[in-house]
Formats: sequence, structure tokens, C-alpha cells
Amino acid sequence: MDFDFSTRNQSAMIREIQAWIRESWIHRWIFILLLCFVIQTIAEALGWFSQVAVETNLLRYVALPAFQSWNIGQFWTLISYGFMHYGVMHILLNSLMLYFAGHMLKTFWKDHQVARLFALGILAGGIAYALGSIFYPTWPPLMGASGGVLALLFAATRMSPKLAVYVFGVLRLPLWAISLLLLLISISGLQGPNAGGNIAHLGGAALGWMLAKNPQWLDSSLRLKRKKIFRQSRSALHAVRKSPLDLDHILEKISRVGYEGLTVPEKEFLTRYGKN
Repeated sequence: MDFDFSTRNQSAMIREIQAWIRESWIHRWIFILLLCFVIQTIAEALGWFSQVAVETNLLRYVALPAFQSWNIGQFWTLISYGFMHYGVMHILLNSLMLYFAGHMLKTFWKDHQVARLFALGILAGGIAYALGSIFYPTWPPLMGASGGVLALLFAATRMSPKLAVYVFGVLRLPLWAISLLLLLISISGLQGPNAGGNIAHLGGAALGWMLAKNPQWLDSSLRLKRKKIFRQSRSALHAVRKSPLDLDHILEKISRVGYEGLTVPEKEFLTRYGKN
């Protein structure tokens, strides 16, 4: 009987995890990162037992090396490096920041837009590292999703810089202060042993900041939308009025007064928009 109860609990837990993963692309990205870390850890353990550098051989194909060390055609490492991490604290911090930064940005953006910015942030960080490594070929290989995480964080910061964040559940700080602190840490670290990682942080942060006010650029249907808008602009059959709850109007208001300055209907509109 005890075994049956335990089995039912395990099944319920698995269903809850599956539901959590399906709930949002942010959760799916976190699951993928954790799964990759498990694979990386297994490779490391196999290396211990077999005395073969299993993890090292794996990282040779997925970590991002300095530009001079690239093999011909090894461009996939500009993305794959983001799925590997240097240790437990590295993956935990990135996963936690991805969760909170992703959900903050999801207040203003659609779920798939957040997911695509995360991937592009990893790519931007990889490109920044590759360009920097031309001048500093001794940089160690790059690993970690921090470029994607900072892309989300800085996009959310530009959308609502005054958004209140409770650090450790106690210290109340505006979002811009947290982003500024991380920016200064990354800049100051450009001369340290993790200079390559810090320049990747800056690359992701810059992309997030630039795309913050243009999330529609991350829509696969952008071309169709442009054609539709063009046809409507050429038509004089009727005039179209903007709704009081127009997204552009709300985003403009957020840039002026912050998220907390929105009315209840405006916040509800953003919540519904983010679920689409």
C-alpha cells in the first residue's frame, strides 16, 4: 500500500512538472538549461570513473572558444555555449534570474517574444565575446546563459525602470538600480579573469535595451503584419480610432511613470496581452 501511495505521488509530481513546463516558454528554457547541466554532470562523472576526459571532449564541441581557436564551420558554438555552465551556482543563478527577469518582461511582452529575446541575447553575447577574443586570444572558453538573461533584464528595465523589486524579500529597490549595479560589475570585470564572460553580459544587455520598445520585431508574422498595415494605410474607406487600452499608449505611459503608475484596467490589459 505504501508503495502504491508513493507511486501515485511520483506520478502527480511528474504531471505538475509537465504542466509547469508547458505553462510558459520561460519555464521550458529553464528546463532545457537544467537538463543540459545534468548531461554535463553525467559526462563529468563518467570521466572520473573511466579516466577519460568525457566532459572536456563534450565542451570542445559546444563551449565557445576564443576566435583563433575556432574550428572551420564551428559557428553553432555562438549559441550552444549558452547551454553549458561552470558549476552548480552558475546554473542556479542563471536559472533564477531567467525566471524573474523573464516574468517581469512577460508583463509587457508576449511569451514567445521573451523566449526569442533570450535566445538572441545568448547569440549577442557570443558575438561580443568572439569579437573581443580577437584582441585577447587567451580568454578561456565561454559558457553560460548570462547574455540571454541580461537581455531580458535590461529590456524589462527599459520598459519599466521604476518597477519595485524586493531583494531577498526585504530590500526594496527600483529595477533600474539592480540593472545599473550589474552593468557596473560587468564593466569593472573587463580587466579581470572573467573578462570574456563580462563582455558577453554587455552584449546581451545591449541587445535587450535596443529591442525593448520594439518587441514586434521578434514576431515571425511581422512581414504579414506590415503588409496588412500598408493596405490599411492606403485605404480611405473608414477611419480607425485607437482604443483607450492601446498597447503603444500603455508602453509610452510606462516609460513616463513606470508600471506602478498604470490603472487597474491597463495592468489587466497587459496581463491578457502577455498570455496571447
